[in-house]
Amino acid sequence: MKIVGILGIILFLVGGLVFLVGIGVCVNTWTSDYATAACAQAEQDSAKFDAAKEMCGTTTSDCYRQATIGLISQDECEQKTAFMKRQMLMGVVPAVLGAVLGFAGFCMGVGGFVMSRRKRAAA
Repeated sequence: MKIVGILGIILFLVGGLVFLVGIGVCVNTWTSDYATAACAQAEQDSAKFDAAKEMCGTTTSDCYRQATIGLISQDECEQKTAFMKRQMLMGVVPAVLGAVLGFAGFCMGVGGFVMSRRKRAAA
């Protein structure tokens, strides 16, 4: 039963590491203003897109492309928001799995060492 305790400690350490990485990704994503700033800029640039379309006529012309270089469109805002949601999911999943693995490893470690002491005491 001592091997169960040792494996439990290893599982606890690995699960804790995965949990910490997942929490780090979640905190970084939560505090980031990547999508928020892009959407605010897209809101400001929407008038410039309208003016460029009015001036150039079609959105496929070179004139329109030249007039909108460096501007952030509403599509880019939506893409960046979707990216941040996926990144948050990529942080939550490891955090939950790490917490489950860490708890299972803790239980295995404690259980394995307690059971090995009981067997040794009975012998």
